[in-house]
Amino acid sequence: MNLNQLVYASEINRLGSFSRAAQTLFISQSALSKSIHALEMELGQEIFIRTTDGVTITDFGKMFLAEAEKALQHITKIKNMAMLSQNESGAGPLKFSASCGQMLFAGEIFAGLLYRFLDVDTDFRFRQRSYSEVYTDVKDGVSDVGVLMTLNTYTEDACQMFERNGLEYHTLGRLNVGVALHKNNPVAKSGITRLKKGMLSDQMLIMIEETLDPFSRERKEIEAAFGSPRTVYVADNDTALNLSGQVPAFFCVAQSNKIYSKLNMSLTMQIYPYQNVNLKYEFGWIKLKKTELTTVEKLFVGEITRLFR
Repeated sequence: MNLNQLVYASEINRLGSFSRAAQTLFISQSALSKSIHALEMELGQEIFIRTTDGVTITDFGKMFLAEAEKALQHITKIKNMAMLSQNESGAGPLKFSASCGQMLFAGEIFAGLLYRFLDVDTDFRFRQRSYSEVYTDVKDGVSDVGVLMTLNTYTEDACQMFERNGLEYHTLGRLNVGVALHKNNPVAKSGITRLKKGMLSDQMLIMIEETLDPFSRERKEIEAAFGSPRTVYVADNDTALNLSGQVPAFFCVAQSNKIYSKLNMSLTMQIYPYQNVNLKYEFGWIKLKKTELTTVEKLFVGEITRLFR
């Protein structure tokens, strides 16, 4: 058993697929399968059962993966110790440069990094932008890493664009598209737990304007899914949330309540599933090929990756 096998098993568990895990790990699917098979042979137990729909985790696999996750977290702590020791020895400031889409959890993770390194010399740069701008920032070298999401129907097109422009794409996970309502919204005050078609027919849809294809194409699909409401464009989620607290309006987000629960975040919005809307957002992160993330950037990506497990 080796560290790579623990990482491989954790990634398969997170994504629910050998093929998708192989893509994010940058190894062939056959090499990944051989490595997991060797691990299972060494343990004398199956971890995963391959099915036509992906993978199923065995009872032993659930116990194994829980312990593997603990081991990986412990290794991360050791790396952090080494990083701090290196910084204290005069290696220069810790560097961090990231552009992220309008994701509240990304800002929360960054805040945690700031707190962790309060007493360390740092050069941290964090930008929350539209997804078109996240892509441009990383492509142009403004940021080393970018975190973004696309409707899953356009993820392949986005990946082709990334490939043409020398970027690596790493999948984080998929979440259903939901609706965010300010707690002052009359519908939110009604106490319902699931929105039905027509409940928002008299409310405006707030969207962040995207300028680049395929991100800009998502507008029409979102609008069609919600019955072509009147649409208002804003610069960021903070503006969307403030506006939705003052006028009858909603905006689309991923159904990420579990993620916010993991972070113990208190939200001023309610996130709802919406009847007959079956769209999904795929989250991922990008960087330029043949470049290395800094230690802090790797830590940032690792913390976000764990939210999707």
